Amino acid sequence: MRDIETYEDCLLLITKFYDKLLIDDQIGHFFQQLDLTHHIPKVADFWAFILVDKPGYNNNMMGAHAKLDLHESDFKRWLQLFHETINENFQGEKASLAIERSNLVAWTMTSKL
Repeated sequence: MRDIETYEDCLLLITKFYDKLLIDDQIGHFFQQLDLTHHIPKVADFWAFILVDKPGYNNNMMGAHAKLDLHESDFKRWLQLFHETINENFQGEKASLAIERSNLVAWTMTSKL
């Protein structure tokens, strides 16, 4: 396996991640109503900004999620699926960074929501 190196890698990661999210019994319902043709590229942009220094991400991630009735157990499941997707598809420094940063994202969101 190779590391996360490009925007296309981030897009692949997020696409495969959402494949898991959409069918998940615990948190799938949060994602099934989304227009994924619009949503997945925004999420990929976020991770590309963090992992491969792609400029231009300026969306309000917290504002979008504040409307949802999310609980700590939902974030734990989100992390489990995200880490699983990373580990199935990538390995290396950026893959490790994605795991590290996803833990921080989940902690921040749990703390603020």
